[in-house]
Amino acid sequence: MKIPEHLALSYLLGQLGPQETYGPAGTVLVMAAGMLPDLDGVSILGGWQCHLKYHRKIGHGLPVTLFGPLMLALCWASQLEGWSWLGLWAWLQASLLLHLTVDLLFHRWPVQLLWPLSKWGVGLGLIGWHDLVPTVLLYVAAGVALVWSAAACWTAAGALVLLALYVAWRARRPGPLGGWLGWLTRGWAVGSPRLCRWLVGDFIT
Repeated sequence: MKIPEHLALSYLLGQLGPQETYGPAGTVLVMAAGMLPDLDGVSILGGWQCHLKYHRKIGHGLPVTLFGPLMLALCWASQLEGWSWLGLWAWLQASLLLHLTVDLLFHRWPVQLLWPLSKWGVGLGLIGWHDLVPTVLLYVAAGVALVWSAAACWTAAGALVLLALYVAWRARRPGPLGGWLGWLTRGWAVGSPRLCRWLVGDFIT
């Protein structure tokens, strides 16, 4: 899943409870937690080979998973009463785990969940890199939730359910699709202007 999609996904998760309980700060923290794994994406500054070596490894491994959300929650604990920060921690942990889940489901680039204890990685590759269905679904839902706050919770819940159903359907229908579905899931990117790919978060191809 690409960075803007992760941001939209985390924003939608924030509408299911953190926004109402902790205010806008809750949503921001959920989004921050949801982006923690991709901190290893800065490895691209060292070149493509450096990126291949460290991305989906350092940020997606055990240290960040176990301690990243906890540190974020503790940083905000002084703004909350008593032990209520534990609830926030649970949401932040859920946001990070959601990031890891979609990463291992979507693409074939292995996610090293147990790093540094193990180099074992998993990437199921159920969703193609250029598949517009999750992109459009997440962008539209996030936009609706942002503009229509009264319906934000239901919009977010509906979008997450639809995303899960789409991933499950693609698991049952692996491989390239034909016709307009083929265009929507990969064909549109062939020969498209780079700006179009940038708009959907593809800053690589």
